[in-house]
Amino acid sequence: MLKRERQPKRPEEQVRYGDKLRIGSAVPQDFKQAFSLYRKAAERGLPRAQYLLGTMYESGHGISQSYRNAYKWYSRAAGEGDADAMAAVAFLLESGLGVKRSRPLAVEYYERAADAGCARAFGNLGLIYMDRHSPEHNDHAAVTWFQRGNLAGFAPAQCNLGRMYMRGLGLERSCGTAAVLFKRAARQGNVSAKRLLAELYHDGLGLERSVPISEHLCLEVERWGGPCADAEWAAIPDYSAALPRPSSPEERLAVGLEHLDGVCTGYSPATAMLWLEDACGSGRHKAAYVLGQMYENGYGVETSKRTAAGWYRKGMELGSGPCAYCLGYLSEYGSGTDQSHRKAYSYYSTAAGRASDRDTVADADFALAELHRGGNGAEKSEGRALSFYRLAADLGHAGAQRAIGEMFTTGSKRVSRDEAERYLRMAADQGDSGAEALLDRLRPHLL
Repeated sequence: MLKRERQPKRPEEQVRYGDKLRIGSAVPQDFKQAFSLYRKAAERGLPRAQYLLGTMYESGHGISQSYRNAYKWYSRAAGEGDADAMAAVAFLLESGLGVKRSRPLAVEYYERAADAGCARAFGNLGLIYMDRHSPEHNDHAAVTWFQRGNLAGFAPAQCNLGRMYMRGLGLERSCGTAAVLFKRAARQGNVSAKRLLAELYHDGLGLERSVPISEHLCLEVERWGGPCADAEWAAIPDYSAALPRPSSPEERLAVGLEHLDGVCTGYSPATAMLWLEDACGSGRHKAAYVLGQMYENGYGVETSKRTAAGWYRKGMELGSGPCAYCLGYLSEYGSGTDQSHRKAYSYYSTAAGRASDRDTVADADFALAELHRGGNGAEKSEGRALSFYRLAADLGHAGAQRAIGEMFTTGSKRVSRDEAERYLRMAADQGDSGAEALLDRLRPHLL
């Protein structure tokens, strides 16, 4: 007989196992069971369980969504000194969700959370002081809180501090410093930071002008469902304490992104998930892509490759090329799914034929080339590999451009000297240091 798994009894054990179920890391994701375990631990007075129960109510995970009940459990945990709960209470108070809106009380809770080192509090406090339409407006105070958030590595604060430098608000204007901050936030998936960085590259402000890099960043923003223009840049709006309740799937996606971004409204991953999951359920594959990115990279939630793969699979079923590509990547490297080069090849092929943006198609073509070059999950064929490399290279993929140059250096008769030089220069123009080094070594042979 199979031995039944021992059910956790102590509150701390219930929370630990509830975390596994909520994230879907070591076990399949099960919100209802996670909610049940959190509730048992919360009712026994464990502050962390009370906070997590609040997040379940806020996001509608395992229970009907209720900001009122979220506020109740957050308040209990905050009363016991949980910093995350204090910041969550402040967010609901500032937004007027489940409780009467009170900005002074929200500031009080945020400051208590900030004193306990909560990065979310740093960023959201900075937003309140950045609000030019409120009595609390104070650019210097906003800069101070954003700087603390930057030191804590909090992406929304880094992006907003960059905005302050970009505009010269509360400190001396410096587009170069803004670019550094936008890059830090962009590496953490912050969509607004990518959009602002694209603007700086497009106009050559604070860094060397590069239209190709600007275009790549714009495609990344659009892949997430965010707006991005190539020529005329609309200003990112200032702080909005409470966004209107979204009615359409497109609005739900937009509101979800706003709360995940934390640049124009309060940062709240739980509310972001509520609206992103709703948008995905209404057929918006970009929402599935964002949710997959959240779980794969740990944006606003603990990392779970397994759960990320589930969202990518859902997005692929809805017609998303980027989701198919990400699923291929997870399959190729055995992250979140059983490693299978054959499955990866199939997913990459789907992405190459379905994606609407050229960067995803280029990434998929490059991945297919690599599989053919190594004979992993596909016929080992230099000719097939080169064919896919060329497709990716012509779409602007620097790695594929460099790979073609490398094939020439290894003696491939399928690549001419002129073709190698042309692609290596294209990669070097995109800042590919490997291509630049290869050009330097080959220069006597290319002249």
